Amino acid sequence: KGVFAAGDCTTVPYKQIIIATGEGAKASLSAFDYIIRSGQ
Repeated sequence: KGVFAAGDCTTVPYKQIIIATGEGAKASLSAFDYIIRSGQ
């Protein structure tokens, strides 16, 4: 009670999926930014 944790000190069963989703979002935003900056 009153303890909060995040990251490697937790035991979230689907942590891999959550991390992969975040990495995919970062990659798609980077690709979008590249396309906008290159004028294509």
